[in-house]
Amino acid sequence: MPPTKIEKKKATTKKKIVQAILDIKINKFSFSQLRASVAQLTSMVQNEEYELPTLAISSLNIDDVQSTLNIKFSLNNLEFRDQGQIEFSPSFGTYTQTRIEVNATSDQFEKAEWTEKTIKAFENSDANEAMSRVILNNLLTFSHDYVTSKSDSTGHDVHLNAEGLWRYGPVTYKGAKYDLTGRPDYTLWYGTEAEVAVSVVVVEAKSGASAMSGVSQALAYMGCVHRRRKDLMKTDTTVYGVATDGQYFVFLKINNNSEWSEYIISARNNNFQEVIGLLVHIFRTAMTISPLQSEETSLASHSKESSSLSYIEFDAEEEVDSEEEI
Repeated sequence: MPPTKIEKKKATTKKKIVQAILDIKINKFSFSQLRASVAQLTSMVQNEEYELPTLAISSLNIDDVQSTLNIKFSLNNLEFRDQGQIEFSPSFGTYTQTRIEVNATSDQFEKAEWTEKTIKAFENSDANEAMSRVILNNLLTFSHDYVTSKSDSTGHDVHLNAEGLWRYGPVTYKGAKYDLTGRPDYTLWYGTEAEVAVSVVVVEAKSGASAMSGVSQALAYMGCVHRRRKDLMKTDTTVYGVATDGQYFVFLKINNNSEWSEYIISARNNNFQEVIGLLVHIFRTAMTISPLQSEETSLASHSKESSSLSYIEFDAEEEVDSEEEI
């Protein structure tokens, strides 16, 4: 089920501003009318009541992302390193993780073998983006299914979305203001768009590229969510991410202090136990995050939202005016 829609930012486009200027130029206004028109046009520009030019998230490197979204790197990745592997026993159909052991049904055990069955079915196919996508689909679907099937009634509904068009802004890049735009491959939601309730962003490296090439993109999407939740004064602004080429998986996290960390896993020889272990961990974490704050915090958030400088759209309309694309 897709997250609840929110009203998109009302904006006057560049074309409307140009039209307003032409109206002033063509029409014979009285002095008072001219002054009022100029004042309105000035207000539109000063208050940024227009659509900013867009900047593709895919064009940013890690340094750009850090400076644009005000995040910094940290070596502290203990949360990822402390998670155990997941093993599926052919004899007992048992799911095992550090300090956790739960009996799995035969149906769930069959789902645990999805990836192996997929690889066997495509064993004569060369590694490519499509193959990586099939494997990634299996890993995400299995992890989501396992977590949600094991949850109790107190957990929050979590669901995956694929390839929505995001737009976040304003950001300052090389001295100019832009809206960032892009399409993350997958996102894990634990609430509505209004709450910016995105817990995990997954980016698949494009054909021929390494997993590291997707880190800057995943980090940028995560940073957009983190910064918007900061502006809304949310109690928890933590966001997770994954960048992968199907063989290497880079797990990412931005904490409440705007520090990001990474943890790299090699799934060479189809060793996906640790990958699934971390996916299960961050999916479970999403279920424990409340999208709603206390009444006091929620009221403050709504007050802040009405005056906040940032905005984010999750199924934004495509930019029509190509002159505004950067």
